[in-house]
Amino acid sequence: MGLSVPFLDVCCVCSRLFLRRPFQVAHANFGTRFTYYVNRMHLQKEIGLKLPLSSCLTEAKRPSGCFNPAAISRARILAVTSCSQMFSTQQQPHDHMPPKKKSIDQSKKSPISWKTLLIVAGLGGAFAIGMHMVKKEKEEEIKKSRTKQMGKALLGGDWTLTDHHGNRRSSKEFRGQWILIYFGFTNCPDICPEEIEKIVRVINQTDADKDLPEIQPIVITVDPERDTPEALKEYCGEFSPRLLGFTGTVEEITAATRAYRVYFSAGPKDEDNDYIVDHSIISYLVNPHGEFVDYFGQNKTSAEIYKSIKLHISSYYVAEKKRG
Repeated sequence: MGLSVPFLDVCCVCSRLFLRRPFQVAHANFGTRFTYYVNRMHLQKEIGLKLPLSSCLTEAKRPSGCFNPAAISRARILAVTSCSQMFSTQQQPHDHMPPKKKSIDQSKKSPISWKTLLIVAGLGGAFAIGMHMVKKEKEEEIKKSRTKQMGKALLGGDWTLTDHHGNRRSSKEFRGQWILIYFGFTNCPDICPEEIEKIVRVINQTDADKDLPEIQPIVITVDPERDTPEALKEYCGEFSPRLLGFTGTVEEITAATRAYRVYFSAGPKDEDNDYIVDHSIISYLVNPHGEFVDYFGQNKTSAEIYKSIKLHISSYYVAEKKRG
């Protein structure tokens, strides 16, 4: 068993007092010097140790004051034993404490435990996930808003073409009224006639609705090489007198189709120089400000287009009224 630090200190003191300091040969001085070093009051003052009353002095000092080596040896043993018993008694409660229990007690007294760390980590992870979801939602909203704004800005635009009366006209002349534009060509065998007939039915419905303003139906050709103003006039007249056809140079038609993102491509010519033009089958609704509002594909019926147009026109005038 190892000796405690206080016990070693006392042993050093005792060793210094009894061994390292040479005793005087004179028997008369020995008793006085020994009495001083083992005096219990002196040890209590120097190191705070209170020795028992059974002193080394009684054992080592003869009444005659003569030198007694055996007595001095026993006195040394008694001094060291007394110090050992004193400190062993003082440290007994600490020596009987189990190490494992002590470590457990210390872990219990610790302000941070593994459970606390796990809870904090879980809360931190949940907070991070929540912040990520909120950020993602905001990014989606911004993306949708930007897409909507870009759609309005990138689809539609001004154009200048020649109508089927031979007059040069600009899209700006139609400011203040609603227009419904379809891109096709007069030599189209089936799809274009079907779509134009559908547009005419929609216009007939809107004209009959007193709550709706007049809508101008327009056909812009994607075959400027063959669709002259005269050809367009004859073609449009077959469907409705309200229908207005436009043509122009290849460059002018290309600019108009690009504004509305319309695809068209002329196919190879046969032996009669006849060909088919492949193109998008879409109609575009434009408001009085010349802004694109909505589009209608081939799958939309005339009734669906009519309801959609009526809703857009109603919303438009409500917004205009709020603007003042």
